[in-house]
Amino acid sequence: MNGHRRWRLLLLRWHRRIGVALALFVINLVFTGIAINHSNGWALNERHVDQGWLLALYGISAAEQRSFPLGEHYLSQAGDSGLYLDEQPLLSCDGALLGAAVVGDELYALCEARLLVFSADGQLLDDIGSAYGLPAALQALAEKNGRLYLRDAQRVYQYQPLSFEFSLADEPPALSWSQVAPPPAELDAFLQQRHRGKGPSWERVLLDLHSGRLFGDLGVLVVDIAAIALLLIALSGVWVWVTKPGRWRRR
Repeated sequence: MNGHRRWRLLLLRWHRRIGVALALFVINLVFTGIAINHSNGWALNERHVDQGWLLALYGISAAEQRSFPLGEHYLSQAGDSGLYLDEQPLLSCDGALLGAAVVGDELYALCEARLLVFSADGQLLDDIGSAYGLPAALQALAEKNGRLYLRDAQRVYQYQPLSFEFSLADEPPALSWSQVAPPPAELDAFLQQRHRGKGPSWERVLLDLHSGRLFGDLGVLVVDIAAIALLLIALSGVWVWVTKPGRWRRR
């Protein structure tokens, strides 16, 4: 076997191997390319991603959510998106939301350094901080017989709303401290959406998948290598066809 034929067979063998290895890459290019061409007709630029694993590829994580049940309602905090009474936005909370309680017609929200008081329809009534005597390092609050109690690591306080005073409860009653509880699925989905925004459109995802940007710099590098490999397949295919024995023999 002469050298020319040996090189031709070697090139043909690698031509096939590279072609098989690039099959998935070509399939991805075809399907994402077709979808991108029909993006407007399929409204892909108006539909947004809500799958958690896909959002994670864009660095959009799920919110660290805290929800406290208040009868049939929930007071929630999702990431840095502030407080919500069910789906109604309220004020932001300095630090984490530590507890919530209803006393009479008023709703109390304990933040790390503030005690917020709202009306039943979510209007802010009072914003109580250390300047108004709020004890430091509070951890939870509870309602008992129409009275509000708060505690730190060692002491329990009773709040007097008329005088804005926090007095030590020497013999506090048995209290059920406000506890975090998972909200209904519909409310959870709402809070997550408010935390992360709309997210990228499906058109953006397809463009990034088509170019490899969906997987960062490594994805772009893989697409570049695959594109060079496709070029090599095209060139080697032409060379194998041109150098086929008898190709240019006059018939």
